[in-house]
Amino acid sequence: MPEDHLQIKNPKEERYRNTIGSIVSWGIFRAAIVMLLSWVVGDLVGWLDYGTWWMLTVLIFYAAVLHPMQVQYRLYKEETAQVMEGTLCSSCRYFEPTGVLCSKLDEHVSEDDIPCEGELWEPKPSM
Repeated sequence: MPEDHLQIKNPKEERYRNTIGSIVSWGIFRAAIVMLLSWVVGDLVGWLDYGTWWMLTVLIFYAAVLHPMQVQYRLYKEETAQVMEGTLCSSCRYFEPTGVLCSKLDEHVSEDDIPCEGELWEPKPSM
């Protein structure tokens, strides 16, 4: 038997990386689905009055769109807190905090990976 199937993979390496863009784009996608389903249900279910339809739509919108976005954003903030405060990149003028990104090299920054290895570091301009 090949030994490849015996290797244990690090789950942290395969984990999907949350970004502000992914949180917003998935929120838009889920909102479109909720609106489409609400419209279809409103047309097909004759016994559902208008007030109840609106209440259900708002509740489903919160449960399927807003709450998951809040949870993802909280996880994003927790995951990136160390990068935002404790790396060389966070004090560089090319660091983009909204995307945890080096704008000079257009690469994401992590605790373990500094894209330029500190060679392109420049202090943030004082205001």
